[in-house]
Amino acid sequence: MINQYFNENQAKLLEYIIKRKKAGRDDLPPIQELSENLGMSVPTLREQIEALKILGILDARPRHGVHIKPVDFSAGLKQNAIIAASMDLKYFFQLSEFRDRLEQAWFINAAERLTAQDICDLEQDVINANAKLQGNPIQIPHPEHKELHLSIYKRLDNLFVTGILNTYWTLYEAVGMNLYTDLKYQNTVWQYHERIVAAIKEKDFDQGQFLLGEHMKLIYKR
Repeated sequence: MINQYFNENQAKLLEYIIKRKKAGRDDLPPIQELSENLGMSVPTLREQIEALKILGILDARPRHGVHIKPVDFSAGLKQNAIIAASMDLKYFFQLSEFRDRLEQAWFINAAERLTAQDICDLEQDVINANAKLQGNPIQIPHPEHKELHLSIYKRLDNLFVTGILNTYWTLYEAVGMNLYTDLKYQNTVWQYHERIVAAIKEKDFDQGQFLLGEHMKLIYKR
């Protein structure tokens, strides 16, 4: 499978990484040893390692060696999404619409998996956000906003759903949506959040899903 989609050197290194990972190892041998194992020159091997670092597959730091990172579907998507939105902001709104539909489609499945502690953490996000909005000076509760949404889906065992959701929030920040300062808008958003969390706590998942959909329409009125 790998050979069909990557060049020879990339495929050789990726196959080695996959075998290593399946064997329960997340470290790679020193560059010279790896070069001999793969029959690849050291300069070529370094180039391939750099390419896989960009894709979020490897982590290489001085005195720490090369390590295999946990699989993160969003790693390659984030850079491409930022480049696309830099060329035309319409691509942010396209991803936003995709994310809206994805969250709504998976909401009930995700909410049903949350623990009592998870729900307490969501309630605390709401409390912290409201404290920022009522503070002096007022602060935009963006960290709480991002945390609340991602936390609802944290128990899903789906690499692709969570990867796309993480990509969305990276792009949200990259285009400056986290800097919006309209207090009325922020209060409305967090009223919805509070009601969504209450619905989850009451196990009224259909109501929570409905409120989520209504809340997501707000971004297009900004």
